[in-house]
Amino acid sequence: MDRSEFPDPVIELNESARHFYDLTVDHLNEASVLYSVDAMLLSVLAKNIDIMIQASNEIKDLDDVVQEFDSGATNITGTFTAFERAVKNVLTLSAKLGLSPADREKLMSFSNIKKDVADPYLTLKTGSGG
Repeated sequence: MDRSEFPDPVIELNESARHFYDLTVDHLNEASVLYSVDAMLLSVLAKNIDIMIQASNEIKDLDDVVQEFDSGATNITGTFTAFERAVKNVLTLSAKLGLSPADREKLMSFSNIKKDVADPYLTLKTGSGG
């Protein structure tokens, strides 16, 4: 797919999130599994990656994870909760887009272009290119 045909994000993304969006679009395009309909998932994935990184950068130690109240009660901080939820969303959306090895195999079965790649084991066994 030509870069001019790449789907645009469907939600507003800051510069950092747009960078992650573009990286993922490039990756899916190179794998020949990029479709315009993916714009929503790609947009939400990029936003969650950005949130995950921002929250992660604010978490330096346990004090940034657990807050203690004057009463002695403790709770998980909002920053850590945001980090946890963003990580969960990133993993879920990544799987839907075929970004893990197992999910990529499933997604590649829907690819319009099947690339002939020589099996390295077969190449060694037969001494030929395939």
